Amino acid sequence: MWSLIFGGLLVFTGFYLIFKVIYESKKGEHIPAQLTGYKNENNSYFPVFRFNYQGQEFNITGGTAVSNPDKYKYHVGDTVNIIYVPGNTKYVGVEGSKVEFLYALGAIAGGVVFILMYFR
Repeated sequence: MWSLIFGGLLVFTGFYLIFKVIYESKKGEHIPAQLTGYKNENNSYFPVFRFNYQGQEFNITGGTAVSNPDKYKYHVGDTVNIIYVPGNTKYVGVEGSKVEFLYALGAIAGGVVFILMYFR
């Protein structure tokens, strides 16, 4: 029974992430931003972006961690197109990033495996 519940939660989480990515892409503001550095949280590095929106300057971290800042495809000082959802001053998304979408597909696939294990 637990595999069915856990599988269902994984599938739900996967679809939630997909809808979240689509919503942010459609409703968010696509803005050029400058990568200013990285914020270390629990040995995970989050890129920090500086941008202006409606005359106000923001420094907000990216929503996806980077394992090694030296190997990140963007370097400090680069201009990156981000997706800013007004009102969310905690995280921004990087335009064209597929990481959350891949997490969603992995969650759905894992959930399907657990559901199939229950019915076997």
